[in-house]
Amino acid sequence: MMTHDELESIAALEAIGAATAEEGSAFRAHAATCADCRRARDEYEEAASLIARDLDPVPPPRQLRDRIVAAVDEASTDDNVVDARERFGISRWWMVAAVLFLALWGWRELSVRVMRERVNTREAELRRVTNENELLASRNEKLAAEMSALASRDTRTIALSGQQVSPSASAKVFLEPQQRRAVVFFYNLPANAADKSYQLWILRADQPKPQSAGVFDVTKDGAASISIENLPLATEIKGLAVTLEPKGGVAQPTNTNFFVAGST
Repeated sequence: MMTHDELESIAALEAIGAATAEEGSAFRAHAATCADCRRARDEYEEAASLIARDLDPVPPPRQLRDRIVAAVDEASTDDNVVDARERFGISRWWMVAAVLFLALWGWRELSVRVMRERVNTREAELRRVTNENELLASRNEKLAAEMSALASRDTRTIALSGQQVSPSASAKVFLEPQQRRAVVFFYNLPANAADKSYQLWILRADQPKPQSAGVFDVTKDGAASISIENLPLATEIKGLAVTLEPKGGVAQPTNTNFFVAGST
């Protein structure tokens, strides 16, 4: 059974009556329910008529011409094949010219389709690279802003030390009181299990309960970093601590096993 692409390629031959009986029958059955193939056949018919009437004749090599004309004569004896000379009022050679033109036209259309697919693929790749570059630029901009903030004269540095459950762990907090934000870098924390997350808590002087400052996971070497926005006023922060909690964090600490902690 022919595919749609194969049937579509027969449109040019069907348009000039040069399709075989089997091809013509298959194409007509398919075209009865396919508007695209009917439109392609009609366009080929119109093009063949215009070419046959308007092109200046270019005599082919005698031997090649005889072979093509003989083949056309043989094909035209089939009762199911329409004689293009009667259909368009043209000579055999003009019909041959039309067939050759339509073959070249079909090749051009195929080349255009392949080129269009290549262009679409390259455009998709360009969009992907552009998006990655924009993401990288955004990250670099954020990193530059953080590094600039860390170097500010107003930035305070707070050290958090490892506690009993993780004595080798430590953390350094870079606090920007004016912007009410901080960047915290953690070192030598034990790797957290897949169903666990580390959670940073702000111990407030004005409230009895800790305030969550975010959750994070550590790398294989025990490192991590977290940015905190909208911090309480510096005078309201009594200290910072880290606990290990269920994945995603909790509203309040489920334990008092601090991994790192320190006062401000």
